[in-house]
Amino acid sequence: MASIEIENLRFTYPSRKIPTLLGITTRVPRGAFVLLTGPTGCGKSTLLRTLNGLIPHASAGKLTGIVRLNGKNIAEQPLAATCQQVSLLFQNPDDQLFCTLVEDEVAFGLENLGFLPKEIKERITRALEQVGLSGFESRQISSLSGGEKQRVALAAICAMQPQVLLLDEPTSHLDPQGTRDILSVVKHLNSEMGITVVLATHRTKEVAPLCSQVWLMDAGQLRLDLPKTDAFQDATPYQRLGVQIPRAESTVVKSTTSSLKRASKATQQDPFLKIQNLHFRYPNTDKDAVCNISCEVPRREILAIMGANGSGKTTLIHLIAGLLRPSTGELNIDGKPCSRAKLHQLAGKVGIVFQNPDLLLQAETVRDEVAFGPKNLKFPTKTLENRVDKTLTRFDLQNLGSEAPYALSRGQRQRTAVAATFSLHPALFLLDEPTTGQDAQHLYQLMDELRDEIQEENKTLIFATHDTDLTLKYADRILLLHNGTVIYDGDPDTAFADQNLVQQASL
Repeated sequence: MASIEIENLRFTYPSRKIPTLLGITTRVPRGAFVLLTGPTGCGKSTLLRTLNGLIPHASAGKLTGIVRLNGKNIAEQPLAATCQQVSLLFQNPDDQLFCTLVEDEVAFGLENLGFLPKEIKERITRALEQVGLSGFESRQISSLSGGEKQRVALAAICAMQPQVLLLDEPTSHLDPQGTRDILSVVKHLNSEMGITVVLATHRTKEVAPLCSQVWLMDAGQLRLDLPKTDAFQDATPYQRLGVQIPRAESTVVKSTTSSLKRASKATQQDPFLKIQNLHFRYPNTDKDAVCNISCEVPRREILAIMGANGSGKTTLIHLIAGLLRPSTGELNIDGKPCSRAKLHQLAGKVGIVFQNPDLLLQAETVRDEVAFGPKNLKFPTKTLENRVDKTLTRFDLQNLGSEAPYALSRGQRQRTAVAATFSLHPALFLLDEPTTGQDAQHLYQLMDELRDEIQEENKTLIFATHDTDLTLKYADRILLLHNGTVIYDGDPDTAFADQNLVQQASL
């Protein structure tokens, strides 16, 4: 297997004046498992891209320093050669899925390397089994959930059997059971097959038990580079950067749950959102993605939607937002039927942030992005400028206003998408997987701002998540979904105390 050496590595993107990587020097022994963590925007994803040759071969910018793989300078060998040794699982699976069917996707790399059909078939079967997708060979990738797509992408990598496996937030789209399954696969590849692993994540408590080495990044530099036995002895560096600490996180959440969440109980009044016997089935499928869902959500309530990957969370969010039309059933918002309403009729009333923030971003700068909605709703210039300034500050984007959204990290793009939706001050705010790419500090800051807005302005927040800690801290109520149906509607504490419910919902 492979070893990696990094010497005084620096990299600056063309659109930025400040380097994203600033003098990194370290070494990864053969067969090591490195946990790479740090606050949003610290350079984790960029560092991974220098380790597989995407930087400098497929990304513009200025690179200095050296990255050696088995003694060879990656910048001086063809990208095709490096990619046969090093595989990278992107944060967003859609960025690396090319084929229509699952089987074709897993076979793609093997076919390009000229493997025999018999071996390709064997590797497909084994790789899908490893990631828990046995029997998915003929499934359409477009019909899969975000978590299932992530598993397909990992299966394609497993089939290639690389020497080095790089993973960028691999569990951000996965439910807790899926997270355990994927990390079990990664651990097997590392410990049993000797594959060198570098895994970037904010969810350190799940990964820490598996790693041998820890890198803590901030502002393009390695602040800590220690063996796991020493890495978490002092919590101060992690707390200063707002990064999750494996041994302390659960205590922090439990101590703040009651005081923060219970104050936001919804007032008893007519429901702001009313859902009756809702069904939805995607074209060319034989099963409802959402089946007979009914619930009422009053103003000032914060509702969490939870369940396994593929349980219907995102579909339900999209139905509420008007992006999908119900097959049968009714949706009412603020007393008005909206099942057949046109999207422009919901503008300013319902705001949604997708699981993939890139689907919302289209402006040249972060500031323009946040101003886009209010500008199109014809806000007066002074009102618009004041609102944009306040929104940028609320979501810690004030220093990024002139940056291009796609030059930012995934977590920063997520905050930009939230800020752009927030700037419209919608009465109903829908958030699909807010934890994606976020460090603990920015995640809680984001949710605090949304909670305050809900309470102060008599609005409603619905978010879909796999994060039980986040639900306990912020949600007044929880909907648990399983195979498109509601299996629980009530208090989060009661739900999480029921082991049967927890297992059924893959929590």
